[in-house]
Amino acid sequence: MTLVQLKYAVTLEKIRNFALAAQELFIAQPTLSLQIQKLEKHMGILIFDRTTNPISITVEGKEFLKQARIVLQESEKLEFMYSQKNGTPSGEIRLGIIPTVASSLLVKIIPLVKSKYPELQLRIFELPTNQIIQKLEGNEIDIGMLATPLSNRKIKEYPLYYEPFQVYFPSGSIPDGDVRIEDIQEREMIILGEEHCFRGQSLKICKNNSPGRIEAGSFETIKKLVDNNLGLTLLPQFEEVQFKERIRSLVDPKPAREISLVTNISFFKIKILNTLKNEILNLVPGQYHSKKDFHIIGVEA
Repeated sequence: MTLVQLKYAVTLEKIRNFALAAQELFIAQPTLSLQIQKLEKHMGILIFDRTTNPISITVEGKEFLKQARIVLQESEKLEFMYSQKNGTPSGEIRLGIIPTVASSLLVKIIPLVKSKYPELQLRIFELPTNQIIQKLEGNEIDIGMLATPLSNRKIKEYPLYYEPFQVYFPSGSIPDGDVRIEDIQEREMIILGEEHCFRGQSLKICKNNSPGRIEAGSFETIKKLVDNNLGLTLLPQFEEVQFKERIRSLVDPKPAREISLVTNISFFKIKILNTLKNEILNLVPGQYHSKKDFHIIGVEA
């Protein structure tokens, strides 16, 4: 039994198809099949039931793969411990980030990490909240960056900053000064689709009273729709817009979302996490580092 064989088995468990798992592992399908057969012979159990489509996991296989994931993680932890001796963060880190944060932050954090930490390989996955949580629990990514609190005991949260919600108005109907929720509840609002947690937060702010007949998949689409006078929308503070004069803040206490780095409970790359946390905070103005004076809008993941 080898670590390579364990990795092959865990990958096959995730994908449930020999051909697709081989592609994921960059090996030939016969090689994958042979190694799985050797592993099963060595252990004296049948891990995968090949008579089903997709393949399924046997009862013994489920227990074996549970332990295999632990062994692989401990192996990765051991290797990581002895790769950080020079004090510089290095190795691969897999970061899942929700689209409503990625749109404003990725263009800043990626070049910064590349220039300051050349030995750190940052892999980015833009995903909705529920997929980030699933991949964290399955150890498919290392860190998530999303809106919190989640109230999930399997996830550890490291709050970063607090980002107020703002109203982006179409031309010709822009009020003076800060805006009350009551002032926009009867207006046509353009919102994100159901896969985005920002949608749920926006509806909470408007107490589900604001009519919205248009749903879009991204902030870019929403901003174009607003710019064409098809409605107004809520945007996070750091989302850039073409017509800044049409942005209005909400009255105090300003509703805001909490943005955090999150990991699973067995995460061990704390040095890299702290490095990312500090670099991200350096990009965010200090007044947004504390939740004081903000009304935090929760998340339903």
